[in-house]
Amino acid sequence: MTIFKWIISAMECIKKDGDLQDVVITIHWRYAAEKDGVYTDMYGATSMPLPTGEDFTPYEELTKDQVCGWLEATLDVPSMEENLDKQLDLIINPVNVTLPPPFEN
Repeated sequence: MTIFKWIISAMECIKKDGDLQDVVITIHWRYAAEKDGVYTDMYGATSMPLPTGEDFTPYEELTKDQVCGWLEATLDVPSMEENLDKQLDLIINPVNVTLPPPFEN
């Protein structure tokens, strides 16, 4: 069974937008997958729409679950998980290997 995990590396913010401060506009993330002790991940940066006053959460009150929810609402997570599973399978069961020559140079 594959375990998936979000890692939020950084969040780019607009310092001031009207009455709002530290408004998240870009989330820098990694999406990690682990299976049978083998690890891989993908990374990206996703732009966020500007919030309205009603749906704004002050930066210091943001939770990881909330930020990950924004990403999951924006990105094609099932496709990402399928891609990561394929990467893990290739690491666990490689189809190509690099071998040294069977002779002395």
